[in-house]
Amino acid sequence: MITKYRPDIDGLRAIAVLSVFFFHSGFTVFSGGYVGVDVFFVISGYLITSIIVREINNDNFSILNFYERRFRRIMPALTVVILVSLAVGVFLLTPSRLIDLGQSAVASALFSSNILFYLESGYFGGAAETKPLLHTWSLAVEEQYYIFFPVLLIFIAKRGSKLYFRWLCILSILSFFACVILTSENKSAAFYWIPTRAWELFIGSILAINTIPSPSAKSVREVTSIAGIGMIIISIFMYSPETAFPGYAALLPTIGTALVIYSGTGGSSLIYRLLSVKPMVFIGFISYSLYLWHWPIIVYTKLWFIKELSVNTTAGMLALTVVVSTLSWKYIESPFRKRTLFNSKTSIYVGTIITSAVTILIGAVFIFNNGFSERKFNDTSLVSTKADHKWRHWESCEDVVGRIKQGRELCEIGSNSETASFLLWGDSHARSIASGVHLSAISAKLKGRIATQTACPPLLTIERPNRNSCNNFNVSVMNFISEAPEIKTVILSARWPLSANGDRYKIEHGGPVRLIDTNSLSNSLSNNDLFKIGLGRTVEGLHRLGKRVLIVNSVPEIGYDVPSAIVVASINDRNVNRMIAPTKKEYRERNKGVHAIFSQLNELEYIDIIGIDMFLCDDDYCKVMFNGRSLYRDDDHLSTYGSEYITSAFNNTL
Repeated sequence: MITKYRPDIDGLRAIAVLSVFFFHSGFTVFSGGYVGVDVFFVISGYLITSIIVREINNDNFSILNFYERRFRRIMPALTVVILVSLAVGVFLLTPSRLIDLGQSAVASALFSSNILFYLESGYFGGAAETKPLLHTWSLAVEEQYYIFFPVLLIFIAKRGSKLYFRWLCILSILSFFACVILTSENKSAAFYWIPTRAWELFIGSILAINTIPSPSAKSVREVTSIAGIGMIIISIFMYSPETAFPGYAALLPTIGTALVIYSGTGGSSLIYRLLSVKPMVFIGFISYSLYLWHWPIIVYTKLWFIKELSVNTTAGMLALTVVVSTLSWKYIESPFRKRTLFNSKTSIYVGTIITSAVTILIGAVFIFNNGFSERKFNDTSLVSTKADHKWRHWESCEDVVGRIKQGRELCEIGSNSETASFLLWGDSHARSIASGVHLSAISAKLKGRIATQTACPPLLTIERPNRNSCNNFNVSVMNFISEAPEIKTVILSARWPLSANGDRYKIEHGGPVRLIDTNSLSNSLSNNDLFKIGLGRTVEGLHRLGKRVLIVNSVPEIGYDVPSAIVVASINDRNVNRMIAPTKKEYRERNKGVHAIFSQLNELEYIDIIGIDMFLCDDDYCKVMFNGRSLYRDDDHLSTYGSEYITSAFNNTL
């Protein structure tokens, strides 16, 4: 166990926090920078176990003293960051985002934000861009670890300290295999849950109990430290948001961190000395504050400038983050840790309870006051999932496979006539136009059905790697259509360019989308080729069933969160359409491959293309706002108002 200060560990902290910092700041070269959190987990496991085991062996361990130290270390700076984030959010966030922020604040104060974000599912999702407290999930994992781990070590110690190694190894193996299994079955659960992350902390714990002899030979220290730092660097620069993570991939940064720490237990090495240089050690000192402040500053900076940050703005943001973090470390962290403030145990416990209660209360006010939707830009509240009952209705219709298997009817859309004559089929973009289709069908006195599933365009046999949900969904819908002779027309709608191009648009968060053909052993074809094959199979299958096919042209993607842009632009009267609306040329370029395929299909007599872009775009740009109201609910989905705005596109076509 650690008995003296290890400057190289502070250097490791520096690598961890900088990799996360640069990854979140948008430096693509740090595509796997998120593994810095895993480096932190191993370091925490090592340091905390060293302290607890040493005190247990000296018979002076106290749970109350342990939690006092943890509270002094964690709570003051965290509370300030949460409160500042809440205050800034009132000015820069939409009501919907402000409700989310209130929930995040409550969960963070209760050490459970990892559970909240798992339920919301989206560390690498687009919504993550506007969650200022998303990064607190890792603190929640560590805090939950601090709750049960001391009790575990006391339990083991009463049965003999020699059992530490055995117990920790068994628990590590169980946690690791749970992580691997869930990474393939439920990636969000594997990413956020303490049972699937505990093995990373246990790796550090196993090192701390000194069962493994320290490397006395200098050559061994050099080899292990170089191998360890190499593993960390490879994962930082070679991984990406598309990597199946954590799972097996998490072994590289965690084992690498363990090797660096292990090599330092036996003495100095080249890596030890490099990690111990003063700049690295200083960044290690401020690493906790830097981790806390960097993400809210990044989120709010991007929201304020709306468009992609310039080099100068990014540099200013980085500098501001370092300055704020240094001040936080010096004037918030250090005084509490050194007992300059709240020097008694009682005061820190009472202070923690009061500040946590205040944080929870403020968060609850944000939630129950509907995100202060009465603010002057209250139109943005209408794009909130919570406030938009029409969107919620279409969303509730998504369990298509379950409905079909259980013999339940798919949701109705349109009039109350007896027979459903059409079906709307597609992904969340199909859902986002449902209100427009609904109004048009009512006007035409027609009834239809709706079958949508998020992230699943109607491309038969086409899937993303390591998934089968979309193919199951599309096959189920095609089978349903084959048994529904009353359905004469099928409307296909999806976010076509994301599938055909495979890349996100402008500053949209998230990794690339790669397609595979489940009917082929070889997947060397491009996304555009696979898109063409999948759509061709869908329309051919519908034609064989005697159906008329309507393909809805692409909704213009914006690449910026429109409601958030409206909120920020309202502060200083900026024109949102002029700021972020894509030009007609940009729209055509983005959809070049898609339109080429649609043009070929449009020559078939049973296929028609519905050009909703004609209602959203003029000769100059594709508007995002009309008559003071948002046409979009985020960066690519039409709002209910936007959907109803283009309803006439479906007149005389159903």
